[in-house]
Amino acid sequence: MNTHQKVPMQRLEKFLITFFGLLILSLLIIFAVSPSIYTTTFSPGLAATERYPLPVILFLVALVAFVSILMYGVAHHWRWLFWLILVAFTGSVIQIPVEILQLTGVLANPNPVWYGLFRAGVGVMEIGFAVWMIQTYRHHGVWAMERKNVRG
Repeated sequence: MNTHQKVPMQRLEKFLITFFGLLILSLLIIFAVSPSIYTTTFSPGLAATERYPLPVILFLVALVAFVSILMYGVAHHWRWLFWLILVAFTGSVIQIPVEILQLTGVLANPNPVWYGLFRAGVGVMEIGFAVWMIQTYRHHGVWAMERKNVRG
C-alpha cells in the first residue's frame, strides 16, 4: 500500500472508531440521565417500576459489546464490515425525515425533544460517513486499501 492510499484509510478508520467510541459514551450518558428512553423503547406501554430494569441493562451491555466488536473490526479492516457499515449508515437517510415528522408532531414521539434532535444529528453524521465511504471505495477500494485483483 502506498502513502497516497494509507492516509485516507487511516483518516476514515480513526473517524469511524472515534464515532463508535462516542456512540458508546452517549449510550451510557443517556442511560444515566434518562433511562426512561430505553425503558419505553424496550417495552412500550409498560410503566417502569424501577429506574434501571435488568433487561434494559443487559440490552445495553450487549449493545456496547456489539459496538466494541465494530470498533475492533474497523481497526482490523474486515472487508465485510465495510459493506455492513455502509449499508447501515446509508439507511440512516430515512431517519432524518422521521425525526422531523416526530419533532413537528405529525408522528407520535414518546421521547424528549433533545433526544430527537440528538438522533437526527447522529443520522446526519452517519450519512456523511456513508458518502465518505463510497468516495473512498471508488478511489482506493475497501478501507482505502489496494483493490484485490480477482483474476488468477
